[in-house]
Amino acid sequence: MQMRQFGLWVLLWVGILASGAQGEELRVLMIGNSYTFYNRLPDALMALSRRTDCPLQVDSYTAGAMSLRGFLDSPEHAKARQMLASGDYDWVVLQDQSQTPADKPEETLNAVRRWAEMAKAQDTRVLLFLTWAHASGSAGRMVPMENMQERTSATYCRAAVENGARVAPVGEAWSRWYRQFPGKALHARDCSHPNAEGTYLAACVLHGALSGSQLRSVPATLKLGQRVVLQVPGSSAAALQKTANASLKAFKSPRAWLEKQEKKDARRVSPQAAKEALKKGMKADELVDLLGKPYFVSDNAGQRVLQFLLSGGAELCAYCSQRGTVRSVSIAIPGQRVDIIDVASL
Repeated sequence: MQMRQFGLWVLLWVGILASGAQGEELRVLMIGNSYTFYNRLPDALMALSRRTDCPLQVDSYTAGAMSLRGFLDSPEHAKARQMLASGDYDWVVLQDQSQTPADKPEETLNAVRRWAEMAKAQDTRVLLFLTWAHASGSAGRMVPMENMQERTSATYCRAAVENGARVAPVGEAWSRWYRQFPGKALHARDCSHPNAEGTYLAACVLHGALSGSQLRSVPATLKLGQRVVLQVPGSSAAALQKTANASLKAFKSPRAWLEKQEKKDARRVSPQAAKEALKKGMKADELVDLLGKPYFVSDNAGQRVLQFLLSGGAELCAYCSQRGTVRSVSIAIPGQRVDIIDVASL
């Protein structure tokens, strides 16, 4: 009898220890558009979390192509606001329309401020889902638009600093991945949405930002019960987790990212200086000497196109002959009209 009681006590303590191996489940609400619902990211995040010490219960409200401002102002999407107002969530994850932070930063900043005020009233913390840039196809490979990524990251970081929010630097993790594995796409064929690996990486970064911990040994197949919600090649899973961990460590904080970006931007040539340096007969190599390595090079209709980053988020595109002579240049400055210069006629 005593041995039986001892055995029952052992089983009881094993059960207590096993239940204590995971932390208390956090309730998360995700609000966003197709970048959030593509490949069932909320379910993937929840399934991934069940293999860690920080389990999550993830709900979502999404609508295709919708912006954070749209969710606030559209009567047909009142449920998004009602779900947050219920007070049932520890975290709300906010994801804006993909182009808005880069092209209309003030809209994103205003929308995040309004959402953050509602979240604060419910004692719900805010996590900003910093998205990835669109890509261009080059020689069968996806190449992210670096200028779009920098402007997107800057807006999300500004919004986080202004509202005391946390950032999940998913787009920064995508950039790191493409630098390390340029031939392994995270974008789907439309050069915008994520493929399975892109969603897996997003889930890893989101979980790391919510939990504050690094991922280890998460399986390549994510399941809820017996239902498979996301699957990537086994050879990719460990690399995606490693990229997520490294990106979160390097990001540090939104304020640190902004300070680092200011220093990087200060080293770039200004749009005015670039314009003044243009001259008839100029060669592409001269532009490279002046502006540094182009972030993207492509061939279009018999001409070579080089894209450079300038200070202040501006971008210069040089259209060159196959022999390398600069024919024309376009300089795009955020919030202003694109300046097109016929270099051949200078």
